[in-house]
Amino acid sequence: SVLAEVFMANMTSLSKKIGLVTGANSGIGFATAKHLFDEGVTVVAVDKDSDKLQEQPNFHVKQVNLLSECEIRALFQWIRSELGRLDIVVNVAGIGTDHGILDGDYEEWMKMIQVNLLAPTLSCKLAMEVMIDLCGGSGHVVNMQSVWSHAVPKTEHVHWYSVTKYGLKSMTDGLRVEVANRNLDIRISTISPGPTESNFNTNSFKSQEKIDQTFGSNRAFSRLDPTEVAAAVLHILKSPKNVQINDMIITPQKYVF
Repeated sequence: SVLAEVFMANMTSLSKKIGLVTGANSGIGFATAKHLFDEGVTVVAVDKDSDKLQEQPNFHVKQVNLLSECEIRALFQWIRSELGRLDIVVNVAGIGTDHGILDGDYEEWMKMIQVNLLAPTLSCKLAMEVMIDLCGGSGHVVNMQSVWSHAVPKTEHVHWYSVTKYGLKSMTDGLRVEVANRNLDIRISTISPGPTESNFNTNSFKSQEKIDQTFGSNRAFSRLDPTEVAAAVLHILKSPKNVQINDMIITPQKYVF
């Protein structure tokens, strides 16, 4: 139809853009990095581990500890000096736990705050400075939130994770206001997925048995595949330039939160 043709003509091309993805060694981050690369994006794939990532032309693998401010700043300095611009940032990296707040401790809370909130906040700030300095004040930032940035879960192990994701939501909403105040052309988006099959679950719960005990193995819904979340990220990035998708909530069909 004519309407569809007009819409497609206004979609944002990702070809030849430069994009950064954190948490790129597994799960949603891995799938997002691959999807962007397939769209012609020069990808900077960032993770503390890199065993599943292969350096190749236009696909740069960077091992970065997101607990280290120095390493994050060095990453963006490398992007400035070696790539000369940055058009896209997708902050995916995050960590969880297998117990509630009352069974947690200060060190664990701080580590989750650092990885889930402070690291993406610094990444956003440094990325937007590159976009302002080298890209004419344009670009797109996508932060990976969670359905638990919209509701407090009944399941105890997700409580502190939810705290960090509520914080990420508030930070991202604040950035959107500051971008508008400065009349910048940087779009700020978030995506809030429900249960997804990824290493995040294994890293948090240590075993498939514990995962199944927590989430159940006979639910009416199937967990999202990371590629499905990555496809949603691409939809956000490819939306017409005048369209800003503030937040997209995606869940398995039949999943209620």
